[in-house]
Amino acid sequence: MLLIELPDVVFETILSKLSYDEIARNRLVCKHFDLTCQKLLNRGFQSMERYHTQCLREVKSQLPRRESERRNHSLARHCDVLTAIETRISMLSMTFMKYINQNLCCFIPGKVIDEIFRILHLVKDSNSLPRAHEILQELRDISSMAMEHFDEKIMPAFKSRMSSSSISSVSSYDLPGGSLMIPYSPTSSHGTSRSPSIILGRYHPHTADKLEQQFKKLVCKTRKNKLSFMAIRSKLSKMRLRMKRQGAQMRLQSNKLHEQAKKLNEQELQIADLRRHFEEWEQKMGDLTAELSRARDESLTADNIKRRISTVQKDSCDNSKPNSKKRKLIVERKPSCDASDIKFKKFMSDLLSESRKE
Repeated sequence: MLLIELPDVVFETILSKLSYDEIARNRLVCKHFDLTCQKLLNRGFQSMERYHTQCLREVKSQLPRRESERRNHSLARHCDVLTAIETRISMLSMTFMKYINQNLCCFIPGKVIDEIFRILHLVKDSNSLPRAHEILQELRDISSMAMEHFDEKIMPAFKSRMSSSSISSVSSYDLPGGSLMIPYSPTSSHGTSRSPSIILGRYHPHTADKLEQQFKKLVCKTRKNKLSFMAIRSKLSKMRLRMKRQGAQMRLQSNKLHEQAKKLNEQELQIADLRRHFEEWEQKMGDLTAELSRARDESLTADNIKRRISTVQKDSCDNSKPNSKKRKLIVERKPSCDASDIKFKKFMSDLLSESRKE
């Protein structure tokens, strides 16, 4: 059974046991080898980026926050080496990833991946490291040669392929550590304009330090932008939570307001019923007071009549008593035979009889 007749998973597992430099060399065997090795090289570059970010995060978590204390720390060289590798990875990404995303090629220099993994394992395993330029010398040389070779030998063929396939422009490329956007403009038939990735990829070894410093500044800016973006995102999430809470409170308040409005309507109905009953009772009280005043007037008139009757009776009694005395006096007088006395007696008897009749 031939090696290419194996299942893809088995074939990829066998090739993954080789180094990335050997995988890149085995692309020349056949088309099947080429496709499988391209997948493994792209996957290796991505795993290398993830492993680098993991190592950098672990080292930075152990470093103090003050810059002055970081310089004297035992992990200061580790951090310098990892930041230099980060700059180198960003340069490689700017050179290759644009064409990898368009499925025009893979990450060709497998030896660069092996070297970066070697340095990362050395940084992670060793406590004391030599200086950064001593460790990174081989990486700088092979990565610069790979970018120059890609820029001079491989990129023109891609440009012609892109122009023939009507791929007019690639808008931008995002650095892996931040949000720095670098525009790309295709070359014309008469002009010699090149993309920034080509210009940055083509340099001589004596300018590596300057380029690394510039890329460090760019990476720092992108990190700051990323941190500010994360802070703004956290603030927005907090504001959304507050808005949700306030919305819930507003719904509760609106429900309470509806309940209060219902209670107010009920109380207004009750107040209207009480007012109606109060008006009825006022009317009844007015009728009762009118009847009481009428009865009082009638009782007063009856009392006045009784008083008048009693006064009249008293007066009559008072008048009757002296008459009786007079009558007694008159009766007790001795009868006289004189004619004048007889007339007087008759007159008095008539007068008394009239008063009795009254």
